[in-house]
Amino acid sequence: MWNFPFQKLSLARRKWLISRSRIFDRKWYQLEYPASSREDPIIHYLARGAEEGCRPHLLFDPEWYMAARGPRQRDPNPLIDYILEGAQQGIDPSPYFSAAYYSKAAGNLGGLTPLGHFVSFGLPRGLVPTPLFDREWYLANNPDVRSAGYDPFLHFVASGDRDCRSPGLLFDSAWYRMEIADEWHTGIEPMRHYMAKGAREGRSPSCFFDADYYARSHTKEGMTRETALASYATHGRLAWHSTHPILPPPASPSAFFEELPWERAPASPTGIESPFRIVIVDTGGASTGPSAGLRDALTTLAELKSLDVHWVTCAPVAPLPGVSILDLSRADLGINSPEIALDRILRALKFRDPRGVVCEASCTLLPLARRCKEISLAYHYFNGTETLSATAWAELLRGLAGYWPFPPPPVSVIVPNYNHARYLDERLASIANQRLKPLEVIFLDDGSTDGSLAIARAWQARSPVPFSIIANETNSGLPFQQWAKGIERAKGDLIWIAESDDSASPRFLEQVICAFRDPEVAIAYCDSDITGPQGEILASSYRFYTNSLSETKWLAGYVEPGQNEIIDALAIKNTIPNVSAVLFRRSVLNEAVVEAGSFRYCGDWAIYAACLQRGKIAYCPRALNKHRRISGNLTEEGEGEIRAVREALEIKRRIFSSTICGPRTFWKSLAQTIFEYEIRFRRGRTDLPALTENAEIADGVKDLRCLLEVQGRVFPSEADGIELFLCKLASSCPSLPSPGRKRIINKILHELRQFVKHEDRKI
Repeated sequence: MWNFPFQKLSLARRKWLISRSRIFDRKWYQLEYPASSREDPIIHYLARGAEEGCRPHLLFDPEWYMAARGPRQRDPNPLIDYILEGAQQGIDPSPYFSAAYYSKAAGNLGGLTPLGHFVSFGLPRGLVPTPLFDREWYLANNPDVRSAGYDPFLHFVASGDRDCRSPGLLFDSAWYRMEIADEWHTGIEPMRHYMAKGAREGRSPSCFFDADYYARSHTKEGMTRETALASYATHGRLAWHSTHPILPPPASPSAFFEELPWERAPASPTGIESPFRIVIVDTGGASTGPSAGLRDALTTLAELKSLDVHWVTCAPVAPLPGVSILDLSRADLGINSPEIALDRILRALKFRDPRGVVCEASCTLLPLARRCKEISLAYHYFNGTETLSATAWAELLRGLAGYWPFPPPPVSVIVPNYNHARYLDERLASIANQRLKPLEVIFLDDGSTDGSLAIARAWQARSPVPFSIIANETNSGLPFQQWAKGIERAKGDLIWIAESDDSASPRFLEQVICAFRDPEVAIAYCDSDITGPQGEILASSYRFYTNSLSETKWLAGYVEPGQNEIIDALAIKNTIPNVSAVLFRRSVLNEAVVEAGSFRYCGDWAIYAACLQRGKIAYCPRALNKHRRISGNLTEEGEGEIRAVREALEIKRRIFSSTICGPRTFWKSLAQTIFEYEIRFRRGRTDLPALTENAEIADGVKDLRCLLEVQGRVFPSEADGIELFLCKLASSCPSLPSPGRKRIINKILHELRQFVKHEDRKI
């Protein structure tokens, strides 16, 4: 079929071309294709390998290249075609290699193809050929690769992508795995899938990047969702562009409000953030400077307690004590557009604090009132001639944001530990390094045999806060009774149960504690990174777990009445996956901890529900906690234990007995329980009966059936909502292949009918 002149090149000429290109990796080729070991590997590749789809190098993907080249390919051997024409036309040799990006980074290629130059010069220099890969980040988050001495980029291409490791902050492989759960059983690599077709299909490369939103924001540049991520990676993140209508952009210098380059007064460069904040926007007075009235207002606001004052300008201004200043005209910021920067600042404020206040003194960059309304930020127009006293400002802010002087309440940290010696230094350091220092640390050791007590005592000797140790001689096996022991001993108004194998950002207490400015808040928690045994990042958010309930609820911070949170979330499943991410009001926790009883696995869930019967819940969307998932821990053990199912059924019985939940919540809750039972317990096992027929949990099923009868609940005649919920659960489960989903859904619908009195009722 190939009738082009390049075919007529002699074998010797073709071999010479390949050798000169510096692309062909002889050792790798022979290891990958052992049949080539009996002859010159290049000859094998030319004679048979190329036709059989063999790769001449880890970074040359024939299937990818031929798809990109299409009908323009002039030689049937893809490597020969790449060397002679494809490289000159800018065709990428693999999804992991951007020729345009690498050529710009490397400079003069000296007549080599981009791939040939990378193999010879770029790789030894530590260059990477794609803006989506971050060498330092990959090594920091994959300690096994660092300790083994592997080149991080080659490791990612060879096995990391297949193993669902993320290449950097811009592409979250764990998140994307959920995006392609319908295809995961095929063994596809996440980043390769995204580059091949995921971007074109509108899939998200991470929870922080919305390609459609980003493309819509850059229509003048001809942006498409296929090119959006690469564009952001190469220049957008340095230009302060937003990547999502709500969430902060990944790997950006403007990702988080408190990390923007504010110029602070020298008196307190690292002072603890206050629970309330106001941003004064004055971007219209570059020639005349700020008015005397504005300076007086800033000085007055800076004297208010529990308030951080931020001033955004477009001209150099003299510093003011207690005021953080951001001059958008500074050349060193590298901001291409002050309008984009101001929009990013507003969105970062919204993500940091939904109750932040924006005060306009003068703004020529944006229609500020309209933009604040669009993203639900409190707005006030300041007339520069008016003079407000501190009392008047406080009253104004009280109406806009519920302002009141709020001294941070003291926090007692409880560290329950059992045989986590290898993680204790990291955990206790993350407590000691909190910017907002706790009142005390209470270390609870449950009979560890691995040297944990020696490490705890060493920390006790040098702890900057009171540090007490309570140790059991033998392991109790009852973690929630350990919690109760610590809570009884605690003196703080708030309790942080910091599990011994997790760790936290230095800003965890500083930011989560702000929620308790509302005296009715009983629980406040934040999102979490999920890490592996070596600290490797497995996921950057728990939204992959909560999205089956709502794709919007956990995007931004919120404060909810406890009953609402139970109905929307906790009645269906435990949506607070890690207690280390939680702060409790001690007075509420004291009463609620008894609800854990003798639970081994689900006591935290029972405690959350009991707390929310007594107060509100607050959520911070920033991942300030690192939840370590390790083989053999209590969470993993519970996922395979029938006792965990019994405990879940008991918690749901308690919730439905004490909380008025509508039929939608009730049936979604039962569907969730049966789904988890089918996926975690029954899958691949022929000896385990269905949930409603399992004698080991018969009491729990019976109690729920009795509750159904008492409340007069029947299976809905229109079950579309339940079936759609199950479809969403099934489609987001990577371990469940597409062909088996309908069967699982029908099985669960059948099981749901078994809970009702009249089992012959039709949908």
